[in-house]
Amino acid sequence: MWHFISQFFKSPLQTGAVLPSSPLLAKAMAKSINFKKAKVIVELGPGTGVITKELLARMQKDARLIAVEINRKFCKGLKAIKDPRLKVVKGDARSLSRIVRQADVVVSGLPLVSFGEKDHHKVLGEIKKIAKHYVQFHYSPLGEAQLKQHFPKFKRAFVVANVPPAIVYSAKR
Repeated sequence: MWHFISQFFKSPLQTGAVLPSSPLLAKAMAKSINFKKAKVIVELGPGTGVITKELLARMQKDARLIAVEINRKFCKGLKAIKDPRLKVVKGDARSLSRIVRQADVVVSGLPLVSFGEKDHHKVLGEIKKIAKHYVQFHYSPLGEAQLKQHFPKFKRAFVVANVPPAIVYSAKR
């Protein structure tokens, strides 16, 4: 946990939260995914891997999880997760379609609201290029306007057992 907190203070807009996601938030993120059909899952901004581990626990044996993380230290920690289905990529979500050509679902913990309008739309456009299902959490509803422009239909779930409380969006196009 201290590792995560130190990364937040080094780069708060990039890390996006003071504490890692709670296990209950990870479960809420995974709840809307059909793991029997999801063969390629992309996770954006996996941080310390709380959601990553939940996804791996639910995935089929022949599925793949591609974790795209921009923070070098978080990448190192993610690579310590020993699961042959996990591939950790140091990369930027704004160039997602160069990293991954197709995914069944994209799961994101990126602090998109802090990205600024242009980059927020860029990331959502990249997600839309490669996947039909997108699951994102935010700490406020501020990103809903941008989400609606790219994914007009979505469901919300509130997770109060997280610091801070979070909103999970599940969108399909």
